[in-house]
Amino acid sequence: MRTLAPALLCLFAAACGGDFSNEDLEFLNALPQREDLAARLPSSKEVTGNGTETRKDALGLQLLGDLSELAGDTFKQGTQFNQSVDALLTLLEAIRSRQPTVREPHRRVWGPFSDKDRRGNDVRFVMERDADAFTYSLQYRPSGTGDDQWWTFLPGRFQANGGIRKGEGSVALDLKEARAHGFLLRDMALMDRLDIGYQTKALPTRVELAFTAVGRTQPGTRYTYRSVPNGPGEMVFRLADTDLVPGGLRETLDLTSRWAPDGRGMVSVDIVEGDAKGAKYTECWDISAHTTFIQRNWDWFNPPEGDPKSCPDFSELNP
Repeated sequence: MRTLAPALLCLFAAACGGDFSNEDLEFLNALPQREDLAARLPSSKEVTGNGTETRKDALGLQLLGDLSELAGDTFKQGTQFNQSVDALLTLLEAIRSRQPTVREPHRRVWGPFSDKDRRGNDVRFVMERDADAFTYSLQYRPSGTGDDQWWTFLPGRFQANGGIRKGEGSVALDLKEARAHGFLLRDMALMDRLDIGYQTKALPTRVELAFTAVGRTQPGTRYTYRSVPNGPGEMVFRLADTDLVPGGLRETLDLTSRWAPDGRGMVSVDIVEGDAKGAKYTECWDISAHTTFIQRNWDWFNPPEGDPKSCPDFSELNP
């Protein structure tokens, strides 16, 4: 992805910018923008820490008032989430800034162009509309071949509902198909597919990333992000192969992190596999990322620590 976006930016530079018709804008508004997909993390805080993957203490030994390691995990995973969608968004933004080559009543086409970085290939971007439903695809074919040789690298769809850029959509990268056609994607060599699904028609908005590893038929890693404009955000993600407690098994954790715009937050950790399977840990942190509340479901002798009222109100994220 890091190498894909710059190449396509140069490629689509062949299309001229300029004024767009109202119908052009209807097509372009069906493409997700950065504010639709990117996780909005509190920008005023820099949370430090080793992260759960490398921390040396067992889960639950965090002390009240310590710098929250799980707050560090939240911001780290949020940053990785944004990096995963950034190059794809850069590509769609490049297309959005260019005039289509072909205009038809229910279709727009950018290209075809000769791909300067993958010589011997043509590339085009195609969008089609059926009422309020849009489909689009980034396609390649060997140069000099017919229309039946186009294959799709990036498929997407959007169902409009309730206003501009309001609705449900999905976009994907078919990396397995790209490799089958001779594309070398070194920075994504371990993945067969990246899927992004999202909904912007109701609050909280929702984005899900699903990564399918090479040779797998189902996604093995998922991130789910929900948010309210100018309000709280939430990310649910899984950390596997983590050694949290002594024993012969390593743990798999499901983490649900929530944060307020000012940087305060709350995280719940459910251990679903490993020596500590069934354990659940909850903590809250303040704007300086220090823990203000701790609760452990396995600790029968000590009550929760700190003040539960220090945890932010996340009722806006409730279904």
